[in-house]
Amino acid sequence: MIIKSPGHLKFTVITFTLAMLGLLGGCLGLTVSFDSQTSDSMSQAPEKSPLLENDTATPAPQLQQVEPKTIRISERTLEKNKFGNLRISNKTYQPIRLALLLRHSPSSPSGKKGIIPAHWDFAPQEGSQGGLILSLPEGSLKLEKGDILVAFAQDGSRRYWGPYIVGETSAPLWDPKTGEWQLTLVP
Repeated sequence: MIIKSPGHLKFTVITFTLAMLGLLGGCLGLTVSFDSQTSDSMSQAPEKSPLLENDTATPAPQLQQVEPKTIRISERTLEKNKFGNLRISNKTYQPIRLALLLRHSPSSPSGKKGIIPAHWDFAPQEGSQGGLILSLPEGSLKLEKGDILVAFAQDGSRRYWGPYIVGETSAPLWDPKTGEWQLTLVP
């Protein structure tokens, strides 16, 4: 295309720009509409509104909001005192390993100082009906808030569950009837 004058160049640039804006607006779903009726309200002067003759200000009534004095104990406060066994159900079709990292705290009610991380292996569907209560070689296992659980498949599928922080994440669940933490692994 041969452009002969600068006027044609400006026209071509403007046309091209408008066409590109139109395409972009069409792709984004933008629409432009024009009102067919002309509004005379803009050309007319606004009407004078009547002014209030009384310039005295009346004080607004002051409202006091009274809140009921109730003491609410949050669920996290209640879970802080939950201390119990761990019942696990493997409802998957994979062999899994459950690893546990116990919280090491001097104020821990269980006195679990110096216990190294532990793990348990489960066959597919092991404990899927009623669950299995876990224990340590030294004796029973009692979970408390802050203990960390993670499970992973041992079949090479790279599937894992967790990490679960006892008392902070959605699992394991506390069963107040039995006084146990329950962890159910599902596919």
